[in-house]
Amino acid sequence: MTGLRPLEPSDAERAAELLFQLSPASVQTADSLRRRQVSEPPRARRKSWVSLDGDELVGFATANFAWFGGEAGKGRIWVGVSPQHRRRGVGTELWETAIAHLADANRLTVEVDDDPAGLSFVEQRGFTQYDSEVISRLDPGDGKLETGQNEGFRIVPLDELRSRERELYELYGVAGGIRPGDPENRPTFEEWREFILDNPLLDDEGSVLVLDAEDRIVSLSWLLVDHARRRAENEWTATLPQFRGRGLARLAKVATIRWAAEQGLKEIVTGNDPDNLPMRELNRRLGYQELFLRRDLELRTS
Repeated sequence: MTGLRPLEPSDAERAAELLFQLSPASVQTADSLRRRQVSEPPRARRKSWVSLDGDELVGFATANFAWFGGEAGKGRIWVGVSPQHRRRGVGTELWETAIAHLADANRLTVEVDDDPAGLSFVEQRGFTQYDSEVISRLDPGDGKLETGQNEGFRIVPLDELRSRERELYELYGVAGGIRPGDPENRPTFEEWREFILDNPLLDDEGSVLVLDAEDRIVSLSWLLVDHARRRAENEWTATLPQFRGRGLARLAKVATIRWAAEQGLKEIVTGNDPDNLPMRELNRRLGYQELFLRRDLELRTS
C-alpha cells in the first residue's frame, strides 16, 4: 500500500539515497536535507513529501518559492520516483501535492536531468524549456593540475577565513552568486550565512579562497562533499570581475581537486551555463567530462 505524507526527519536517510540514484548532478545527504527544511526563510515556504510502499521510500518531492535573488513569485518543484515504482500514480500524486502547495505562484519551474520519461512527464503538463545547464563529472585522481604562474596570490582554506563572513557575502553578490531581481527577494547577510556557510555539506578544508598581495579575497572555489559516498559537487567557483583573466579560477579549482584526490573522493560533479564558454573550457582542461544537458522548464500561471 503506497502512502504520501510530509517528509519527517527520520525519512532523510532514505530520501538522500533515492536522490543519489535519481539526481546524479547534485550532492545531498540526510543532514543536508534536514537542514534545508529549516534553514530557508519563511518566504521560501519550503515543503517536502515522501511516498511509501510499506516501509520502503519510493518517491520524494519538494517545492519552494524562489528567495535567493531573482524573480519573486516563482515556484520550484522537484519530483522523483524509483524506476521500479513508476507508472503507478506515485509521481502524479507527489506532483499534484507540490503544485497545490504553490497554487499562488505566478510561474512554476522544474529541472530535469538525463531522464526522457521525466521530461515527457512535465512537457505533457504544459512546461517548456527556458534554460539549461551542462553537467560535467571529474574523477579527482584524473585531474590535470597545472596552474601556470600566479605570483602575488595565495590559496587559503575556507576554515581560516570564517571570521570574514561579511566580505564573503559581498563577494558572493559582486561576483554573481546572487542573481539580480526583485530587491525584496535578495537574501540578507543572515539568510545567506545560514543557507550557504552553515550548509553541512560545505567542506571548510576542501573549499578554498584566493587572496591577493593586499590580503583581499578575490576568487573562490567551494565544494559540497558527501564523504560517505566519496562524492563532491562544485558549489560555486568565481572571481571578482576586475581580477578575471588571470587564471585565478583555475588556481582555486586545482586546489579543490588536489584536496579531493587526497581525501579519496571518486567524483566531483558540476553544472555550467551552456553560454559560459570560459568555465566550460577551464573544466575541460582540468579533466571534467561533459555528460548531459540538464533542462529547466517553466509554466506561466498568470
